[in-house]
Amino acid sequence: MIEYFSKKGINRFIFTICCLFSSLVLCAQSDIHALAEHHGMKGSHRLTLGLGHTNVSKGKIDGDTKWLALASWSFNYDYWLNNKFALGLQSDIILETFIIEDKNEEFIERKYPFTLVPVAIYKTGNHLSFLGGVGAEFSSGHTLFLTRLGMEYGFHLPKNWEVGAALVWDGKWNYYNSWGIAITVSKIWPKKGNH
Repeated sequence: MIEYFSKKGINRFIFTICCLFSSLVLCAQSDIHALAEHHGMKGSHRLTLGLGHTNVSKGKIDGDTKWLALASWSFNYDYWLNNKFALGLQSDIILETFIIEDKNEEFIERKYPFTLVPVAIYKTGNHLSFLGGVGAEFSSGHTLFLTRLGMEYGFHLPKNWEVGAALVWDGKWNYYNSWGIAITVSKIWPKKGNH
């Protein structure tokens, strides 16, 4: 299952993501009603569902070390302290089993690893946010601690919906690195009086 993503397949995936992202930009720029509806985020709650791929370094296939592109889902919750800062909890699950090699050259099987990361989010303007946090990746046999850095780019839609893209990097301490890209859909529940 891991080998289904050839170099040509990765290029197609990146091209598809770029096309989707471009169409999101065009839709968001043409929807003045959606921008007018969006007000302050202070006190708002946001739930986000993402569909993407996680790219894992140090994956093992037939004895060779390779980057692996693995299907993943993410589910995130954020609470906005003000219009610029939020605290959240991000969770991801990789939908495949894979093998990595640790720094001691031992092989570790990661069965459908699940990640939980508390994060702090800083929103620079109307669309772009940066995030960082420390959490853990859970899988049978080994729990790996990690540092997460990332960014999100979102477009507000009518009725407090948001679509966007997310890019995150996870550094699993003393094991391996991964980065993920996802298309996201969010629902925002504004604080009463913010809407």
